Order: sequence, then structure tokens, then C-alpha cells
Amino acid sequence: MIRHQVLWRVVVGIAWTSQASAGWIIDQSIKSQGTESKQQIVMQANQMKTLMLNPEGKPEMAFVLDLNNETVTQVNYREGSYTTAKVQEYAQMIQVAMKNATSAMDNALKDLPPEQREMMEKMMRSRMPQADKKSEACVEPRIELRKTGQQATIAGHPSISYEVLADGKPESEMWIAKNITAWKELDPKKLERLMTELAVAAPGCGTTQSRQAGFGKDNAWKLANEGYAVKTVDRSGSGTTVEVINAEARSLPASEFRPPAGFTRKELSEMMGQGASRAK
Repeated sequence: MIRHQVLWRVVVGIAWTSQASAGWIIDQSIKSQGTESKQQIVMQANQMKTLMLNPEGKPEMAFVLDLNNETVTQVNYREGSYTTAKVQEYAQMIQVAMKNATSAMDNALKDLPPEQREMMEKMMRSRMPQADKKSEACVEPRIELRKTGQQATIAGHPSISYEVLADGKPESEMWIAKNITAWKELDPKKLERLMTELAVAAPGCGTTQSRQAGFGKDNAWKLANEGYAVKTVDRSGSGTTVEVINAEARSLPASEFRPPAGFTRKELSEMMGQGASRAK
């Protein structure tokens, strides 16, 4: 399945006060259940790129959100290919891919004994958002943010700790660095509208892990006006930690948000189909 963990939650009413004059490059480490991966977040002038790196530090996959043109570009570095589509088209294709994945899972389990099938279904469905869930069955938890008063320096940036509660229970802790103003590169109204469209494609039902697998589910957005989350620790089960390694503000060339020269453009349906095949 395509990873969408780097597209964050939009909250109405964020008070953006100014436009930044330079872009940001933010390198992050993701640690989960004994494994570690790296990613890079790049923001400038209403464009945001999330770049996933392989263990050798080389680009593997990238997603570029262009708020001005309302497009999503997906780049596959291993295959030297990319696809660009309108956000609405991309969201619709994700819904189709999710339904196909659910159908493929059902077919794969149909010949198992009833007890084993039930166990496998529970395990697999808990790890993926359900495209066919009825909206009335999806109840988002009540989220609270509490400033703990704890302070720390992370990747050279002074930060303040916040506790995130879901229905009164600890969900995560976040360390916010006020001097990293990357989010001010993006127009909040445009981002809110496009993220809402993308969030519909991946319903927010189920566990914290499955809810965060969809678009726009990260509570970092509720603190975006305070700065950037230099460290986020999941406290609801997975223990996943996302931590900034380095953050640098500088002007970036337009090519930073374009597919590399020589890459082959493919249709969105073709790229999605390849992702589904690898997930089987």
C-alpha cells in the first residue's frame, strides 16, 4: 500500500500570520518496532514534497503536493517513473485501490478454515483503513492537547512538549520547535480543502495506527501555528517515533518539486495497479 503517513491533519482556524521567504528541508527518522527508516520533507511556496529513502539513503519514493495547481505527483525512483493527477482524481483512485485490496484479501482467505480465517481477517483489517465502512460507524475520538511545560533541545532546536489525548487516554507526545516555520510556506485554506478531499479517500476508522494511515490524520496540525513537530512519539500501542535529524531554511529551485529528468510519465491507474500488485 502506498504510504501516506507524511500528509498531515488540517484544522480549521489555524492563524497563519505571514508568508515565509525561504523554503525548508527537514530530514526525519522513523523508528518502529525495531526498524528505522528515513524521510525528507521539503516545503516552499505552496508545494510540499515527502521523500522516502532506502536504507542506503537513496531516494525510493516521493509524493509532491502542489497547492496552486491542486495536483499530486507520485515518483517511483526504483522504476524511473512518475504520475501526476488532480487531487480529486488521486483520491478517487485511492478509494478504488483500497476496495480492490480488500477484495483480494477476502479471496486469499476464503479457503481457510473458519477459525483461522476469522483470526487472519481481524489481524489484517486492523492494519488497513476500510474503504467500505459506513460513515455513521466511524466515530473520531475527542482530541485534547495539553502543554506539559517540559523543554528539550532536539536537532539543535529548542522545543516544548505537548501531550495528545484521545477520549481522555494518552495517544502521543509531541515536541514543538517554534523556530522551524516550515508550515508557513503553505496556504492553510488551500491545504485544508485539498487535505479534506484526500482524507475522504481513507476513512479514519479503527485503531490509531489505521487512522493515521489515511490522509490528514496527524495531530501535528493542531499545533502548526506553534511551530514544527521535531519529535512525535506514539503512546497508544505501536511506539513509533518520528524525530527530526536536521532542519534547514533556504531557497530551493523549482526543480526540487519536479520528477527527475528522463523519468517516464505513467497513467495514474497504472501506477496504482503496480502498488497493489506489490502489496499482494
